[in-house]
Amino acid sequence: MSALCNHTRADYHHDGEICMYARDLSPGDKLSVLRGSAQAVVREADPAEEDGWMSVLLDVSGDGPTLISSHTVLSVRRPEPDPQPDITGDQDDGPLTTVTVDLTVTETVTYDFQSEIELPADVVDDENELHSYLDEREELWLDDLDPTGKNGALCITERTLDEARVAGDGGKS
Repeated sequence: MSALCNHTRADYHHDGEICMYARDLSPGDKLSVLRGSAQAVVREADPAEEDGWMSVLLDVSGDGPTLISSHTVLSVRRPEPDPQPDITGDQDDGPLTTVTVDLTVTETVTYDFQSEIELPADVVDDENELHSYLDEREELWLDDLDPTGKNGALCITERTLDEARVAGDGGKS
């Protein structure tokens, strides 16, 4: 069933553009991707074995390359590196043992998402005023920030290991 795009949080859409549920996709349908800078064509769309999911094969080659700003934040999954050989019992480190380790990690995360907010009219036309206003009133938009990134985009820009120590008795095995 199609509907106007004001009832869901589509990846990207223009006012009045038709959105549809994934379950209603058909081969040949075109989807906006990369926040509208490119289109993907549905090659196959079939219900997956797990209830509530669709298996969708997309062709994003289009008519050639798509130009996007180098400042655009993209959600990327890099290919897994080739597995390294198992080096248990390395001569330099001695025999290996498995232990439980307490780790403290700090991540810097960037979220891109949309939130519908009632604002004073004089704030709407000035980006600096808008930023200051929302920075001081986090409660207006914080509930719309999904920590999983489901309602927008999430990008981990930095990760540091702050602390590491063997837990309790070490949980040796």
